[in-house]
Amino acid sequence: MRAAMIFSLLACLFSTLGYAADATIAEVTHRQLQAVNANGVGTYSATDKVMFEGIVLNSPEEMLNPAPGAGYMGGQWQVYIQGEGDDHAGTAVWLGQYYSKVTSSDDYTDAELQDELRRINTDPNTGYVFTPGDRVRVTGWYKFYKGKINCNEQHDKNPFKDFTIELVKPAVGLPVAQAVTLDQLKDQGNQFIFDAARLTGPEYHQGCLVRLENVTIADPENWGPNKTVTVADGQGRTFPVLLGIGDGFSRYACPTGLIDVIGIMDQESTSYNVCKDGYRVWVTNYDGNGLVLTHRGYKRGNLPGDINGDFKVDIMDFAELAGNWMKCTPGLCN
Repeated sequence: MRAAMIFSLLACLFSTLGYAADATIAEVTHRQLQAVNANGVGTYSATDKVMFEGIVLNSPEEMLNPAPGAGYMGGQWQVYIQGEGDDHAGTAVWLGQYYSKVTSSDDYTDAELQDELRRINTDPNTGYVFTPGDRVRVTGWYKFYKGKINCNEQHDKNPFKDFTIELVKPAVGLPVAQAVTLDQLKDQGNQFIFDAARLTGPEYHQGCLVRLENVTIADPENWGPNKTVTVADGQGRTFPVLLGIGDGFSRYACPTGLIDVIGIMDQESTSYNVCKDGYRVWVTNYDGNGLVLTHRGYKRGNLPGDINGDFKVDIMDFAELAGNWMKCTPGLCN
């Protein structure tokens, strides 16, 4: 009797706050969740919440800055999850510190953000820290934003809107980046190819790892963390490449000559209602190899103390250590 009364009171409270106590949920593929109409606007609405599985594509701290108070949204966190097999699509999972719909009470405090980051960076059952190449299961709410549906808290920090990430299998490995040439993404007039059925063009690859082949960086002066460079194929087609905040963009020079680019196909349209533009490839870090703009995720050599990966231990490694002394990754340290 008491349990029934408590459930009734909670249901009434959630209803008063605008939450549905009986939120519907379904397991979906990424292709189902990312379906769009003729204007490029997401159409999925079958349930309140969704559950999907896939492979983690990136380290969140190399994509957005999770540090409390960073930027107009405060600390932000985002990973892309790519489907497997026939589920050729992917979904971004995002969290921000500042929502401020009405008052600052809608925002996470610095301490609350750190708690949230610790929660979503680790498997709740084992404490394992998620890393690119892990297979995970995500359960949560969703929201359409400028061309794609994201899994997020719908800009509401109430725990009822939390999403969860669970480990299915660690270290499965990253998907093979699909080779793409710019004529598969842009038409002869250098306009984005848009396919509402998501069988061709950038829509087909959205949320997935791609490999742009045989391009050059047309504007190396734009090279740097959190900047955008333009790659060209020599046939009049260009494509934007968003650089993440990995330290490789500061440590290494912009690659020159003919290269490949491996990153995540992303979209941030200039509109909310007609979303047929804003496609870009997001490269979150760079390992300085000079031939492929990507981060291969490993270092050669086995010298302890070789912090900067140049195959020798010297004063430059000490400078790296001194420059980062007592710093920590937000959400993964106390």
